[in-house]
Amino acid sequence: MNNINKKYIGLLGGTFDPPHKGHESISKNALIKLNLQEIWWIVTYKNPLKKNSSDYKKRIEAVRKFLDCRRIKLMEIDSDKNLYTIDTISFLKRKFKTKNFIWLMGTDNLPKLHLWKDWKKIFYNIPIAIFDRPSYSLNISKSRALFFFKKARVKNNCPKDSLFMTPPKWIFINGLKNNQSSSYIRKINENKC
Repeated sequence: MNNINKKYIGLLGGTFDPPHKGHESISKNALIKLNLQEIWWIVTYKNPLKKNSSDYKKRIEAVRKFLDCRRIKLMEIDSDKNLYTIDTISFLKRKFKTKNFIWLMGTDNLPKLHLWKDWKKIFYNIPIAIFDRPSYSLNISKSRALFFFKKARVKNNCPKDSLFMTPPKWIFINGLKNNQSSSYIRKINENKC
């Protein structure tokens, strides 16, 4: 079934430890370049591929304070356990049956994407927009997951509507200038006297 006339909501998941201008840049570019209705930030309870994260409630509150665009919203999923990306996508599709979603992510996630729980299922369940992050650009050519789904790529010169046809579909969006990362911000804050 063709979904090109439906409105889409972008989903940006992560620990947001802390939220920063890079997250905001991806979100605002997605609103414009993909003509999305809005973006939902989904703060994960814990990232199984990261050793430590700050307190979940503190990260939720930090996101609440950080957000200043009415079309970028915090989506809280009540759970005291970690929901993996595929679980989050399945939950949101069940809960919001009239909404259509696209997964948003930065290229910094690509090296470990094939380690995500049911990563192939993610591609088969939702279109994906991958945003360039300066210094991570080469990750696109080295990603095992993207190599597996190379035929599902929507070229940038194709109409964006083709991204919203039946998954698997993914697009690489370059041109972003913000290179902030939560890891770098945490490291700076830890080293402050």
